[in-house]
Amino acid sequence: MSSSPRRRLGDRNTAAIAQDRTVATPPAPKELESPGVTPEPETKTKATTTAKGTSAKAAQVSDTVRLGIYITPEDVDSAKSAYLADWQAGGHLDTFAKWMAYAFDAHAGRSVSERTRLARPSGRSETRTGSSRSFVIPTDTIARMREAIAQDQAADRWPSDSAWCSDAIAAAVEQSRTRAGGTLPTAPARLPNRLRR
Repeated sequence: MSSSPRRRLGDRNTAAIAQDRTVATPPAPKELESPGVTPEPETKTKATTTAKGTSAKAAQVSDTVRLGIYITPEDVDSAKSAYLADWQAGGHLDTFAKWMAYAFDAHAGRSVSERTRLARPSGRSETRTGSSRSFVIPTDTIARMREAIAQDQAADRWPSDSAWCSDAIAAAVEQSRTRAGGTLPTAPARLPNRLRR
């Protein structure tokens, strides 16, 4: 009986992550194979499809980045309500993270003077009023956000990422409120992962 060399843990992990069934299972020794049984070509096709699907997911993930900001519960609640109002009005943004990215992108598209006008008064609170939240945002939106913050800094305005995002959210909420006729729906405590029509 011939034994194949044992694969390293790193090789097995790599195969498992890639979900590559052709690498994950070592070939059976010749003595143990049944005569006349050939491996199904579907298995290789499924493994290839799975591997391609994994790489497609990896490509999607690489186009986004997690942005962590400090935000108050009131801002989160009003953003959820605005997101739902926009969806009810026929909007196409079907996840809350997409709506947040839209708010950041729209704010980055404004001029420095518009962002200054929309800026809310900022100052340190005596007590902690918010919490850290993270959102998965497209990298190009983050790049535009960073460019806008740099423009604000060149105009002698120094918002933190959290303050800048808070201003963006507040501006997007007000636009949604205007489009909804002045009132926003009450958002549930937990939003669905994705809205469907």
